[in-house]
Amino acid sequence: MSSEIVAAMPALRLHLRELVESPAFKGSRRGQQFLEHIVEKALAGQGDELKERNLGVELFGRDPSYDTGQDAIVRVTASDVRKRLHQFYSETPSAVRIEIPSGSYTPHFSTLVGQESLPPAPAPTLSQNRWRRAVLAALLVVAAVISARLVWQRHRTPERLTPLQVLPWSALLQRDHQIQLVLADVDVSAIQNLTGSRISLSDYANRRYLSNPESFGGDMRRALSLLRGVNVAAVDVNIALAVSRLASGSPARLKLSPARSLQIGSFATDDDFIILGSPRSNPWNSLFEDQLDFDFVHDPETNREIIRNKRIQPGELPRYVPTAKGWDTGHAFAMISLVGNPNQAGMVLLVAGTSAESTEAAGQLVANTGEFARTLRNHGIDPSGPLRHFQFLLQVRTMAGSPSRVEVVACHRLPDATEPRSAR
Repeated sequence: MSSEIVAAMPALRLHLRELVESPAFKGSRRGQQFLEHIVEKALAGQGDELKERNLGVELFGRDPSYDTGQDAIVRVTASDVRKRLHQFYSETPSAVRIEIPSGSYTPHFSTLVGQESLPPAPAPTLSQNRWRRAVLAALLVVAAVISARLVWQRHRTPERLTPLQVLPWSALLQRDHQIQLVLADVDVSAIQNLTGSRISLSDYANRRYLSNPESFGGDMRRALSLLRGVNVAAVDVNIALAVSRLASGSPARLKLSPARSLQIGSFATDDDFIILGSPRSNPWNSLFEDQLDFDFVHDPETNREIIRNKRIQPGELPRYVPTAKGWDTGHAFAMISLVGNPNQAGMVLLVAGTSAESTEAAGQLVANTGEFARTLRNHGIDPSGPLRHFQFLLQVRTMAGSPSRVEVVACHRLPDATEPRSAR
């Protein structure tokens, strides 16, 4: 390995960290791992190992004999990383650059000090030793600048943004239209708990809450008849009040709609919707699950809802199982998702958890525009930028019926209606 590369390693590693922590890469754990892997391989003098098959085996767990012609995961990831590098350098001035030439997986390092590549050719007017000392001094300055910028980025106070400037509210509140906030049907959840049944969206839309009512005694039938969908969860009331405060002063009009008051045709409108609750307590949530990477599924072993991951990214699990039931200590999961209403012009914000406490935590996070702006930015989404469909998976620590700590487990950018699911 050349002495120039050895001298440049501190600056290159600092710049690598700057890249993987930048908005261009924040939303792609796979892209971060790919870039880190090939750079460290190159810096270790193992650039000859950066072949497609080797990367498929080492990074993506492929069998050593896998067909690279049929499985293009390495080529697709490399192409995505090239685009992210281009995005970073088009938005951020940098004295050090890392590039991946087309058709290769070996990174190319360069510095804008003298527009030289690393390793550089000797300068004709300086001795080799003097030239190397000059380059090393310049790179140390670059490293100091990068370090200072990283520290500044980590400790700076985010700019104050109004709700109209932060996703998802910038998409929901800007225009003069109606937003329907759909409250969960706690009674339909109670029916399922009492009868041990599951009510599908189809049954709910057709008002079939009991598949075999004659199998229940008179007292049970009378008790079930009282569960008419008019009860409202305190969690939903608090979220509705928070949304109402965000909407005040905007041109949008907020309407509260109990879930049981809606029909399938209610969604054939250009209104926007905010749907609170998982499919168990708000079956209308299921209308949009085809657009989601994470969804709720029934676990027959525990007879509870768990989270399924339909597009597993590096470091993620295929499913997430809560340990806390309602008013219990443990952890639960929640999702915040922004998607489109199929065949309509409106947007849909889904706020749902595996428990009331986790739904509450998700609602508090998305309604806190300052905190949610930081969350978006930390995961590669510009909070005041163009519309993006996204989904956050949260793990919520609960204690005695209250959320105590919230952690973002995953953030997936979702395609819009015209974008293929692979283009993320």
